[in-house]
This record gives sequence, C-alpha cells and structure tokens, in this order.
Amino acid sequence: MDTFMSLKDALAAIIHGGEPILLNTAGVDWEAKALLECLPDRKLGQRVQYMPGFYIAAVSESMCLGEVLYRIKKKPAC
Repeated sequence: MDTFMSLKDALAAIIHGGEPILLNTAGVDWEAKALLECLPDRKLGQRVQYMPGFYIAAVSESMCLGEVLYRIKKKPAC
C-alpha cells in the first residue's frame, strides 16, 4: 500500500493493521494511536506517502515526495 493519502488515513491503516510498530521522528518513538489522538486536524490532513515497513513521507502539492515524517520500526518484544 504505497499510495498517497492523508496522515490520518495512514495512521488509521497502521492501527487497523495490528502490527506491533512504532513511528520514530526526531529520535522519539510514537504509537500510531497516540499520534492520531494528539495531532491537530491540519497536520492529520497532510498528504503523505505511506510505505509499510519503511516510512511515512510528506507529499507536496506538485505530488513530489518531501521529507520523511516518521520512520517505521518494529516494536521491541516485551
């Protein structure tokens, strides 16, 4: 599923996928559900490319990939 979508839809896909992953940005790990609950609507509406297992990257108005917003990593086993 490497298509353009809103950040909200990408986070929802991660949550519904049920895989134990974390989203890393600026050295901080986040659960997809926590980001969905705390990010403002403007940020959640941002167009992104979600590449499962790798990243969520911003997409510009001209449909070019921009910065990587979140790197996806496996959640450590308990």
